[in-house]
Amino acid sequence: MASSLSLPQNTITDILSRLPVKSLTRFKSVSKNWADLTSAPAFIAAHLRRSATDPSLLIRRYHSQSGWDYGIWLITNPTLSYATQLLRIPLEESLPLFPKIVGSVDGLVCLDISPCYASDFAMWNPGTKQIKRLPLPLITSSRDNPIWMVFHGFGFDSFNNDYKLVRIVSFRGNDASPFLRVEVYSLREAVWKEIEERFELALLCGGQDGVVVDGSLNWAAIGLQGFADRKVVISFDMGREVFKTIPLPPVTRYGNVKVVSYMGLLAVAVYPLVFAANGNNMNRFEFWVQSDCEDGMKRWSNMVVVENFSKSLVPVGTWGDRELMFKHVGVRDRENQSSLFLFDPVDHTTKRLPVDFVDICFQGFSYVESLVSVS
Repeated sequence: MASSLSLPQNTITDILSRLPVKSLTRFKSVSKNWADLTSAPAFIAAHLRRSATDPSLLIRRYHSQSGWDYGIWLITNPTLSYATQLLRIPLEESLPLFPKIVGSVDGLVCLDISPCYASDFAMWNPGTKQIKRLPLPLITSSRDNPIWMVFHGFGFDSFNNDYKLVRIVSFRGNDASPFLRVEVYSLREAVWKEIEERFELALLCGGQDGVVVDGSLNWAAIGLQGFADRKVVISFDMGREVFKTIPLPPVTRYGNVKVVSYMGLLAVAVYPLVFAANGNNMNRFEFWVQSDCEDGMKRWSNMVVVENFSKSLVPVGTWGDRELMFKHVGVRDRENQSSLFLFDPVDHTTKRLPVDFVDICFQGFSYVESLVSVS
């Protein structure tokens, strides 16, 4: 006589929340109850909490001007098994250029799919393979008012339970000074809106995306007017949709500045100018972290100083909570390959990752698998 085993619903939920997205997608066809369970917001949140403890590394590589070697790769357990997987973007064949990654948050990857001016975007979940092309932005370039540069960032607004894409558009004014317009896309509302909020006039440093720290997007910038000739951080609070300017730490001499999130805190890496011929402290690497003090103020503390730092090592972001990613550029080995490294600023250990052909177009992001919808 056959017997059946019935598990409590809480046990079933706990078991399913530990499974990868690929398995959960298959299980949706088992029963309507399971399909409803795995689509419920509470289950999606529980699955995300577990997944967030085991982040992977998402990289974009576009090697050579002809683009003969490009792709978005996922490296799981990068410090252990080095398992790599080439990801296919559903819209890839119809795009004029290979997409650029704007940001990776909670399993959602925001892509810039435009040929120029960051004017076309898509939201992609590599785990569920869902992709959604977003409405076109409101702010456009014109003959009388051409766009000079565009900066963007993607993050989660916990205050409004919403994912937001921020687009900062810089125009060259008639007096040769830049002026800015800012718009925000809400994934929950599926609309763009231009906001009147501005920040202290500053020139954002090129080639960077907004870095998410505690509900804010952050960019390195060169201050103008009141912050003349000083490097600062421009921070955008996604919940209140307001900007603020954060002075950088008291570094003797600045080279390049990379804003990163470290242990959930705002941090900056100051490193040598790759093409600088001389200058004081040009071979010095410094890592600073901003934290709360007992008086309620935020202050910078110096965590790492490395003298005689190689100009060919460039920080590109963080993996997980505490390891910095560096790409090795400018110097190639005999096989014409450059490399990617992880550096732990606490114990100063370095690990090489199985990623070659890392060039100026390389991007690296932490990635966690999730069931979060692109809509």
